[in-house]
Amino acid sequence: MTSAATPAPSSPTIDDPAYRGAVLDLLGILAYGELASFSRLAGDALYAPDLRGQLTLSRMASGELSHLDVIEQLVTRIGGDLEAVMAASSDILGDFDARTTPRDWWERLIKTYVGYGLVLDFQREVSVRLDPEVRAVVDDVLADNGYADFVVSVLEPVLATDTQLGSRLALWGRRVVGEALNVAQTALVRHPSLVLLLTGGNEDEVEATKMLNRLAGGHARRMDRLGLTA
Repeated sequence: MTSAATPAPSSPTIDDPAYRGAVLDLLGILAYGELASFSRLAGDALYAPDLRGQLTLSRMASGELSHLDVIEQLVTRIGGDLEAVMAASSDILGDFDARTTPRDWWERLIKTYVGYGLVLDFQREVSVRLDPEVRAVVDDVLADNGYADFVVSVLEPVLATDTQLGSRLALWGRRVVGEALNVAQTALVRHPSLVLLLTGGNEDEVEATKMLNRLAGGHARRMDRLGLTA
């Protein structure tokens, strides 16, 4: 006699108040991240030493604002208020920026490449178990905008001939990633609902620790692309 197959777990729905609250928490972090990315990329464009960098970063900044509009539409559709959900996370990235002020153009590049790259990875990790409709929006917002490739193309030839700069940026990258990991940990502490999203409904500290280890691994791969020690 053939045993019955184990039924697949049902997908979460926005009608579930706990899930809806978790989604709004995530969208608030995502929205504030997009606003911060716009400001950061627009600011970086001002410091870019050539027209190519100015144009590339300005276009990326414009894309972040478009993402913010998409998030607002989703937040409104599920009954939330964009400013309210953003306010709950506004100081997390603000503290990160305050503790990682770059001294020059090269450190600005590494900060965004390493720090905000890790924050994006964190958001992707927490989004894995979203329902299909919400996941489609979040995946679109978190899609690669080409920044990493831009940084590698700018920094790689410079680092190949300036070992002193490479040593300084490796040290800076380690400082930035430590602060970025703190952003992820703080977000999980302040928004326990994100842990439930990450684990599929269970308060699983082991899974959260594994996720932080994966984030650290992603950082190492980014630094390796530049030939820098993580």
